[in-house]
Amino acid sequence: MATMRVSRNGEIILTPPQLPPFLSAVYDLKPIMGKPSDEEIKVLHAVIRSLNAVAHLPTLYNSELSMELSQHLFDAQMAVHRAKYSKSLLPGNASVYVPPALPPHIPGTLKQVVGAPSDEEIRSAQSIMRTLDNLANTPHLYDADLSMNLSQHIFNLQFARYMHDSEDGQFASESEPEQTHPVELLVDQQTQGDPTGVDAVLDCPGGEQNVTSVLEAKQIPQATSEFAQLGETMKDVKSILEKMSRMLTLIKADQAIVGCSEKYYQVFKNPVNQQGIAASECGLPLLRFEYHDNGWRYSIWMTSDHIARYLQFFNIGADLIQGGGEPKLIDGKNDEAKKLLLEQLGITRP
Repeated sequence: MATMRVSRNGEIILTPPQLPPFLSAVYDLKPIMGKPSDEEIKVLHAVIRSLNAVAHLPTLYNSELSMELSQHLFDAQMAVHRAKYSKSLLPGNASVYVPPALPPHIPGTLKQVVGAPSDEEIRSAQSIMRTLDNLANTPHLYDADLSMNLSQHIFNLQFARYMHDSEDGQFASESEPEQTHPVELLVDQQTQGDPTGVDAVLDCPGGEQNVTSVLEAKQIPQATSEFAQLGETMKDVKSILEKMSRMLTLIKADQAIVGCSEKYYQVFKNPVNQQGIAASECGLPLLRFEYHDNGWRYSIWMTSDHIARYLQFFNIGADLIQGGGEPKLIDGKNDEAKKLLLEQLGITRP
């Protein structure tokens, strides 16, 4: 999980999430100290693109890792933003956001933004970002530096919009406007007849500074309830993702390559086991079986060693094989092993 901490000298340290082997073999995400370098940001973008490229493969894609990488990118871009723009300037008043220069093959125009961006300025930047992302598989047209700078530019615009809206109080729902009450009224209602309330606190030395603590303490149950609701929502989301993963696994398991000649068919499959791992990931060849129209017969067409490894892969037929790392079929069990593999594929007729 991506984490953020502060070092002894006051620098913020961003720790990236742990990558799976197929990503860590290519990319090396290291902790970021202070303002990230351009290279660190580019590597992070490359990791996110690589993970998104396998979003259709449930055996490789990890939605939790995607979320953690997005948060890590947000933290890194926030560090760049803090280093570039003065905290004393309110976004929306004096900050100027200069976009990166676009090459001729990227359609569209981006102009510098002064203060809070308009909807059109944000939409324009996002549209150009989508155009650039579509060129990621075309090396001679794709520019990783431009992608990094454009992504940071969009972040800066969105953060400026956030600060502008928060200053104007535009987060409340228009259909149900938030009702505000004078602080004096709130104090009277919450502390009437309560000798330990705000009036009592004000009578104590430094009591004015403690009023906020008293009021915040009364709001804790509401915050706890909101967190509980959020937890239930996350459980529902996790359940939906698990169902989608199972559906994708079933779709993958049903895919096959078929070759035929008159009454003779050959079927090749790259099956998935109960752990969601494809046979090819374990170094196994395509599982090959045949169908003969003359006699309505199915048969496995593989060597005995491959049959033994497939039994181990599916975690079935333990009584038909021997050996651990390099399983072998027990003598005389070849036909029984083939029948068991066909049943695993959903074929029960001979």
